[in-house]
Amino acid sequence: MRAAVVRRFDEDIAMEDLPVPEPGVGPVLVRIEASGLCHTDIHAARGDWPVVPGLPFIPGHEGVGIVEQLGDGVSRLAVGDRVALPWLGHACGHCQHCIDGRETLCLEQQNTGYSIDGALAEYAVADARYAVRVPDGVRPVDAARSRARA
Repeated sequence: MRAAVVRRFDEDIAMEDLPVPEPGVGPVLVRIEASGLCHTDIHAARGDWPVVPGLPFIPGHEGVGIVEQLGDGVSRLAVGDRVALPWLGHACGHCQHCIDGRETLCLEQQNTGYSIDGALAEYAVADARYAVRVPDGVRPVDAARSRARA
């Protein structure tokens, strides 16, 4: 698959050929149809914040695509579902923050396009618990637009 990859914070993002990722246990494999580009992606690629992403990584937390493969144990999504990949890509689900519905404060959270590979690629793996179904009739490009424009 083709993907935009950040290998160093002092170099431009480069398009590379990479293997299609495997979903494993819990995630789904999504064929990306569209992805927004957010300033978060640019800051991440430059290593601008005190907590920098691990290198290399694929940016993009505004992706939309079609579920192509279910990981083991996935039952809430089906192959063929259109989903959006959110910034909060994973949380532990068992800490007090998660139990209280404040997953964004989970100390084990993983963020799409930051601490887990994102949607600036032909395929992405997404935690099925956090991938959001996109309603019928919503075009992929509209679903992937930056929420800052909404």
